[in-house]
Order: sequence, then structure tokens, then C-alpha cells
Amino acid sequence: MELPTGHYLQKGKYQLTETVGRGGFGITYKGVWFTEVKGSLGKVKTEVPICIKEYFFKDYCYRDEETFAVKVHSETGRALFEKFKEKLIKEAKILSDVHHPHIVNVLEVFEENDTAYIAMEYIQGYSLKYLLEKEGRLSENTVLFYTHQIAHALQFVHEKSILHLDIKPSNILIDKDDNARLIDFGVSKRYDLFQQETSTTMLTLSKGFASVEQYDDEGTQNFSPCPDIYSLGATMYNLLTGKIPTESILRAAKPLQKPSELNPSISERTEEAIMKAMAIVQADRFQSVNEMILALGPSPEREVREKTNGVNGTSQADDATELYTLTRRVDLEEPTHENTKTILQGNEEPVSNPDDDTILERGNVDELEGGPVKRRNYFKPILISLIIFVCVGAVLYFINLKSRNSDNIPEPMDDKKPLTVSEDNRKNTDTLVLNNAEEHKNNSSLLTVTPLDQTIKDNITSVDEPDVQPVLAKTPDTDYSSLLDLGKKKLAKGDYQGARNDFNKAKELSLTEEILRLLITCDSMEEQSVISNRRSLYEEKMPFGNYIIVRNKSTGKYGAIDSKGIDRIPCVYLSVGKAEKGRAFEREDNLFDIYNSSCELVSKGVTYY
Repeated sequence: MELPTGHYLQKGKYQLTETVGRGGFGITYKGVWFTEVKGSLGKVKTEVPICIKEYFFKDYCYRDEETFAVKVHSETGRALFEKFKEKLIKEAKILSDVHHPHIVNVLEVFEENDTAYIAMEYIQGYSLKYLLEKEGRLSENTVLFYTHQIAHALQFVHEKSILHLDIKPSNILIDKDDNARLIDFGVSKRYDLFQQETSTTMLTLSKGFASVEQYDDEGTQNFSPCPDIYSLGATMYNLLTGKIPTESILRAAKPLQKPSELNPSISERTEEAIMKAMAIVQADRFQSVNEMILALGPSPEREVREKTNGVNGTSQADDATELYTLTRRVDLEEPTHENTKTILQGNEEPVSNPDDDTILERGNVDELEGGPVKRRNYFKPILISLIIFVCVGAVLYFINLKSRNSDNIPEPMDDKKPLTVSEDNRKNTDTLVLNNAEEHKNNSSLLTVTPLDQTIKDNITSVDEPDVQPVLAKTPDTDYSSLLDLGKKKLAKGDYQGARNDFNKAKELSLTEEILRLLITCDSMEEQSVISNRRSLYEEKMPFGNYIIVRNKSTGKYGAIDSKGIDRIPCVYLSVGKAEKGRAFEREDNLFDIYNSSCELVSKGVTYY
């Protein structure tokens, strides 16, 4: 779907280096801008990292594999595609004149490959959404610090009669200097001097962050900063509690929980400002961003905020190169050829190896990092020699003792062969044992003589019966089983991403048919869930060829969708009737558009059918 890495745009002016994001309305690339810098030495060629956003209406478009041009599936899709493309270009050109330190700068807007592109400055950093997912929730000082920066940016665009209309943590980037930058004006609106809407882009809502008036087309007809103020308050709520606020249109049935109930450390002043910003009725909110800034109080100092922030440039560490100073300790007691230098803790002057005839004065040895230099112990060789001499003497003594007793000790039997004893040896051995017993009678010692035959039988028995170690049955891999069970539980709860992660970990331990089947099931269930959620937005009325005529629950307008819940006829019509060539959809002007069963527009704006 996306353009290949290395692809050039604008006749080689820009080159794409990687794809960094995909959405329903566009693809974002990281790229390079080949330009020249003029100076005292003349023109110098340079490469500037940039970000390029390509307009790509995913549900209606596809890319030609040979020409890379963006094509549209149907005439209906083409009308929508062209309409939104024109408005996107118009809005981007407006933003190219908006320059603020906390707003991403638009460099250029151009058309190519039958679509539109926006070249913007590249922000090396991470979004607040990423930071929130890593930390769970952010400290109040951190949130206030970033909120003040974004609020000043919003006040700036509001003064130019522009609404952002999609403020949320994922649209706020933290750059390498730890400053917040507002991005993605894709759904913004601009108003003229008479406060009337003059431009708009795609209608999209971020549940939990959108105000109730954004659900109504007429709710943002006239300029008011209140929708952005609501979204900014919802963003603070999310960052401080780790929870997405209740959707605005559902708060009548499900009241919004106070932030302090989820995070008791939130101050009363901050909570009051958030609740006022998120009031359902516009008149109850702050009427300007400056008013909200005053209610929040002064911005925390940067150093105070950094002390409370557990992440200092979290994602920047991946891109930055850190230098470390390595200090080695050298044992001066037994210097080697490799360790010819010791790093000093103070002035870092090198201390030469004693082999280099350098004399260390006693007054300076304490300056070494390894501590005082130990004096060589000359008695150690003598002590080692003495120990070796004693050990050798002990070994010789035991060998001599063993040789003297060897006549009374029978030779060891071969454990691996059966023992056979001749009759003559048997008689001689019996006589030897009895004679020894007779000698001990005078000492009043009790001696139990074991018959040699029994001894031989015992030895033979021990030889014939090998020492068998019990073999334990191999148990299943506990890690694999636990990951499998954990993944199944998450799958049953609808946590498809979590289940997929566990199944993939189990697959690394053991690739089995079961784990492959579970991964396929996980993907299938997730797709069905997405389709089900998409179709739940409509009341399904009747089949129409391979499609379904529906009524949008939020607008009450009619259209048609496919089996995956994707719009095939936009839900903008007042009613639907049966026509000779298909279905007649009534427009706002009481004219009719006729569609056939393939959802293709046959007639447009007819008076009757």
C-alpha cells in the first residue's frame, strides 16, 4: 500500500527513507530533503530530515503497482476522495503560514501520483501516548508543563480563526529538547471574519476526547474555542489518570468520574480546571484558552518537572549516542605486560609499570584508584615450598603404609565380571580367617566370621543386579503451557493483542500445530470484532445486492455498507425508495440519486424515479 523505501518525489527533491505510520486517511513517511545552504563560501549541498504525509483514503483507494499512482475503486469514492483532497490541500497551505515553537511546521504542499503530499519538519521524539503507555500515568507537574505549552499554541491558532478539533495524547509530540509540539491538523477547520466555517477536512472523532458538539455537523458551524478546550481538558484527564474519559455523548447516562478518584495526588486546583474544561454545555466551559491557562496557574519550572518525571527522554535514548569513560583498576602487586598503566582518580597521570624502572614514592601511592600499593611478600615462595614438601611426605607415608598391609587385604574384584573362586583358594582363605580368629581369642575379642561362600554370593548378587537409576517422565515445558493458558484467557476476554503476544512467545519456545491454529483464530476473532463494532454504528434495513442498506444511528441518514461495515453509499440521504434500476436515495434538496445493486451511481439529482 505504501510507497517503497528510496522512492523520490518532486523530481528528486525529496526521498523517502522509511514508513513511520498508517491511518485511515493517510500514510506518514520519514524522508530527506535535498537542498542547498548559501553562505560566504557559496552554495553548500545538504540533506535535511523531514516528515512527509501522503493523503490515502484507505477504504476507497488502492495504489497502481507500476506507476505508484493512487486510484479510486468507484465513482462514489472518487467524489469523496477529490472533495477531501482539495480541502486537505487548502488547509495545509493555511498551516504553512502558521509558525509557532509548539506547532510542527509545514514546509510545502504539493500534488503527485494523483494525490496530495504535505512536507513537514521532522520531530525526533515520542508522543505523550507512548509516554503514558510506558508510565501508566504522568505526574501533575509533567502534565501541567506540557499543557501550558500546547495551550499557548492553541491560543495562537485560535487567534487565526482555526480550530484543531483532534487534540489528544497521540497528537502531541515531545521533541529532543523536551518541548511539546502539536501535530496533525488533518481535521481542523478555518473560519472567516464573519465566524462562518470556510473549510473543513475529514469528519473524524476521537472517542473520549471529542466534545458533544463535534458529533453534530451544525455544532461547529460557528467559531468557538470550546471544542478544543474540552479536548485539552480530556487530554489532561487521560494523562493524569491513565484512563480515557467517558465519551461526551454518553455522559448523561454514565457520569464522568472525578480525576482525584482515580489519582488522589491530583491537586484541587487542577481538578477544578479539568472539570470546567470538560463541561458538557459550552457556556459552562472556559471561553478562551487564556482563561484556562490562568485557572491552571503558572507553569512548573523545567527542573522541578524533570524531578517528578520518571522518563527523561525515553525514546531519545534509542537515537542518541552516549559516551562513557571507562576506568580500569590495575593490580600493581603482580603487573603484567598488558596492564602497563593505571588511571589516576585525581589528575589521571599514568603510573608506569615497575618493569620500566619507575619508582613510586610512598606519599603518592594513596592517590591511586585501587588504593595503597601492597608491598611484595617475599616469604610466600618459601611457604608454598614448605606446603608442597609436607604434602609429598604425607603421600609417601600413606603409600608405604598401604604396602605393609597389602598382604591382609584381598585384591579388589572386577565389578564388571562375575566372581569365580577355585576350590584350593576357598580352603586357603577359610584357613586364614580361622587362624586369625584363633589369634584374637586371648584378647577376649568377639569376632564374627562370615562364611566366604556367603560373601561371594553377596558380591555376585551386587554384580548381577546393576544400579538402576529411576527415570522420570519428561514433563511438558511449563513456560510454553503457561503462555498458552494465559493467551487463551486473554483471547476469551477479547484482548487480542495481548493474546497474540503470548502465543508468539510460546511459538518461539515450541512451534506446534496448536499454536499456529490459535494465532489464526486470534486474527480471525479480532477481525470479526472490528467488523462487529463497525456495523454496530448502523441499523441494517434490507439487503441490496451484495450490500446492506443501513441507517446511521448517530445522524439518522441512510446509505449502504458492505459485509465488513465499510461505507459503499455514504449515509447522507433522508430516505430510500425502490427504483427501476436499483434504489433511489433522497438528498437534502429533495432530489434523488439512483444506485444500482453494485452501489454504483447510475443517475444523479433526478426529480423522480
